[in-house]
Amino acid sequence: MEKRIRFFKRLGLRLLINLFTLFIIVSLSYAIMKVAPGNPFEQERAVSAEVLAELKLKYEFGYWEYLSGVFLKGDFRYSYSHRDLKVMEIIGEALPVSLELGAYAMALAVLMGLGWGVSSALVQGKGYQALILGVAMLGIAIPNFVLGTFLQLVFALELQWTRVAGWDGFSGKILPVITLSLSYIAYITRISRGSFLENLNRDYVRTARAKGLAMGRILWKHVLRNSLLPVVNYMAPAAAAILTGTLVVEKIFNIPGMGRYFVESVFQRDYPLALGVIIVYSLFLLSLNLIADILQTLIDPRIELQ
Repeated sequence: MEKRIRFFKRLGLRLLINLFTLFIIVSLSYAIMKVAPGNPFEQERAVSAEVLAELKLKYEFGYWEYLSGVFLKGDFRYSYSHRDLKVMEIIGEALPVSLELGAYAMALAVLMGLGWGVSSALVQGKGYQALILGVAMLGIAIPNFVLGTFLQLVFALELQWTRVAGWDGFSGKILPVITLSLSYIAYITRISRGSFLENLNRDYVRTARAKGLAMGRILWKHVLRNSLLPVVNYMAPAAAAILTGTLVVEKIFNIPGMGRYFVESVFQRDYPLALGVIIVYSLFLLSLNLIADILQTLIDPRIELQ
């Protein structure tokens, strides 16, 4: 009972810290947007002073006005580049696409990373281990924009197995998902392999084998569970990084997600849209880190939420 009370107290404290962190992120982002050179209204063609004044009255906003609208009303204001469309309407259309891409990439990364990591720890053949570690190193070393362009050239243009761009059907989704997930497959492979090897040499494994327990049961019920802690700890920032990593991948494959809108908003000085995307990404990062810490306490009861 006492441990449960401590858990909820620390959970409340973490939520307050996350709220304060989000406030700092929004404030800094707003300041950077304001001091950046350029003005979105200067791009208007043959606009009179009266019309320009009306545009500024409708679309411009102050710092406290924006903060109160975001935190008290959930109002992210209107987009500069998509007139008469609110930022939340644009995000509402783009976010499901980015989440779908990120979810597919995360699922592939976890399945392949855990499978390769555990199998390379169990299989004693040096050739197989060298192959897995070599692929992992390539996944870490190759940037997304290089990998995505290479996959387009080989599988879409040369072999014509998939589409070059877009987000329709399996042939349109497979290349972006592989591009986004490969580096995370590599990291999870290395983390899970190291953790699995470390736990295989622990005293509790030797004790369990001495008691006559089957090796399969030891691996499934004890080694694998303890080996998942570093992976779970990595998955929260990885999931957030995958979501933010869609910025580049969506641009390469012309996917109508938040990444494409964010890039366009920066070039078009669309401050409300850029701020809205930053806030959504920040919320995901803070929330996923908190969820990862909670999952650690569920996997290992000895760990307490900090």
